[in-house]
Amino acid sequence: MTTIDLSLDSPESKEWQDAQSLAAATYLAGLPGRAALTERLAGHLVDIRMSPAVRRGQRWFQTVALDPDAEHPVAVVRDAPQAELRVLVDPNDLSAKRGEPVSLAWTEPSPDGSLLAYAVSASGTEMYEVGLIDVATGEALPEALPWNATGLSWLADSSGFWLSSREFVDGVMQMPVFRHLIGEIPKPAVPTPAGLLFPQPVVSPDGRHVVLVEGNTEPRMDWILKDGTFQPFLNEIPGGVAGQFHGDDLIALVDDGAPRGRLVRIPVTTAADAATWTELVAESDEVLRYVDVVGDTIVLGSLRGAAARIRLIDGDGAIIDEVPLPGEGVACKIAVGAAHPLIPMFTTGDDEISFVFSTFELSPAVYSYAISERRLDVVGDPPARLDGLAVSTITAVSADGVDVLAHVVHRADLDMSVPQPTLIYGYGGFNLAYLPSYLSENAAWVEAGGIYVLAHLRGGSELGAAWWQGGRREHKQNTFNDLYAVAEHLIASGRTTAEQLAVKGESNGGLLTGAAIVQRPDLWAAVVSDVPIYDLLGMVRDPLTFAIGHLEYGDPSIPAEAEWLRAISPVENVKPANYPAVLVTAGENDPRCPTWHARTFVDLVQRAQAGEAPILLRIYGGQGHGAAGLGATADKDADWLAFAAHATGLAL
Repeated sequence: MTTIDLSLDSPESKEWQDAQSLAAATYLAGLPGRAALTERLAGHLVDIRMSPAVRRGQRWFQTVALDPDAEHPVAVVRDAPQAELRVLVDPNDLSAKRGEPVSLAWTEPSPDGSLLAYAVSASGTEMYEVGLIDVATGEALPEALPWNATGLSWLADSSGFWLSSREFVDGVMQMPVFRHLIGEIPKPAVPTPAGLLFPQPVVSPDGRHVVLVEGNTEPRMDWILKDGTFQPFLNEIPGGVAGQFHGDDLIALVDDGAPRGRLVRIPVTTAADAATWTELVAESDEVLRYVDVVGDTIVLGSLRGAAARIRLIDGDGAIIDEVPLPGEGVACKIAVGAAHPLIPMFTTGDDEISFVFSTFELSPAVYSYAISERRLDVVGDPPARLDGLAVSTITAVSADGVDVLAHVVHRADLDMSVPQPTLIYGYGGFNLAYLPSYLSENAAWVEAGGIYVLAHLRGGSELGAAWWQGGRREHKQNTFNDLYAVAEHLIASGRTTAEQLAVKGESNGGLLTGAAIVQRPDLWAAVVSDVPIYDLLGMVRDPLTFAIGHLEYGDPSIPAEAEWLRAISPVENVKPANYPAVLVTAGENDPRCPTWHARTFVDLVQRAQAGEAPILLRIYGGQGHGAAGLGATADKDADWLAFAAHATGLAL
């Protein structure tokens, strides 16, 4: 039994952590099939390192992996869609020069295409360094930009930009906003209303309006720039509000009174008066997710059956056409398997939209849709296909009688008359909808004969705002119950057994899997819990964790909220039990879910373990909330896949 206070970042706790991590690494390296997994996984992971081609001026900008063996994708530009590319920012070179992994956090070309703003982060710290590139010459501008920039929006004439930042002052996180003109000395922050969380300044396409889009989970457009100050705009309107300016109007998605969203036209001058709004698309059984305007055409992204849909709409709300997406999957500005109100489903150009699309079977590829021609093209390499898959859905019934949807994927030739090793992936939080997307690292599991299950739990937004609200704050236990319902359905239907069932979750899914360990240890053969937060009462000590977590989970400084947090916080509920095999992984430099959560929880579970299954802690150096680079990602995935396979009896 340790006497070290593992919640502190002391030399003693670091020594304990390192010893645990070394023991875990040794155990994982010796698992059957582990040695060959890294190379197999890298082949699948290469396919996801891309972004849409974005036209600005007469240039096309993109992030691509030019070298399949390179650790990081690079930022490139072309003078025509199929023209020769030029590299503008290469984080692989930066990594070599600095001797640590440096990755691109974001890129944003100016409206005229003359400049590229970008940010890089080293070793997963999420401390973002901003740079500017002269696109014509490829040379860096001698701008001294001191901000930890989390987002940037260019002025319409490309003369400068608005920028949001993140600062820590005396242990308190502040989120200032700046306006910067190219060539000028950076000025102090622009005054903003007090208490804003994660504000992102957004400039309208014509440059006439600047709004602050606030929120980490539910976007709101509460403040607009007038007479040099941010003044109330939509701050009296409940729920989420997000959209795009079109002249004197805001074309917006709102969910007040319509949990799945409706599309409205809001006059800027009378925005606070909902009686002056015009409804363009009423609420339906689809979840309206993202909207933008190209010329006079409204482009509307939505979710139907937990899959993406994109339609063209005229100014009166009439459907013009639907983009023929190549399957049931996910469309996004970046190659991710999720949809969120704050993540664009597509980017826009003069007459086109572009997006990355994938399904379980199809690897991510970049698509461009020409609006005037109604033509969908693949830009660059076509998608690879995983042949021979069977995809279906199941509906489980949660503890309160609510139906919970899950996708089930396996080889079409798999013998389903007998139980098989099964892996559930769950998240269920922060208004994030996980959609059918390329199996990537999970392809190795399915190829080996395992069943992969994507569970759509409350706390996510696959079914709209009400689905999100039903799994947050005092209702967070619903998320966990939904997971247990899916697991029990899989067992009752004969697809698997508790001795063959694994569950994996990351970040908020780390909390989910932490709860699954302490609340239902009987359901699992293995639990993989990545970059977790386990101490919901102690999260207040970390400014970024608290800023992100307190609205989603609750504020431990408020007694009533501390009560429900204590009931679900994994570290508060560890008790002696026959625990399944547990692998907890984290990044040494993770600012969102610091490693002290992982080590305190693992110590408690190790001491409470009444069975023989291993309880492992693996901390990855030089990494943050995610793995840094292709090799690190493949190694980390190989670790947890080998662990889950060994515990469930799957031969990789």
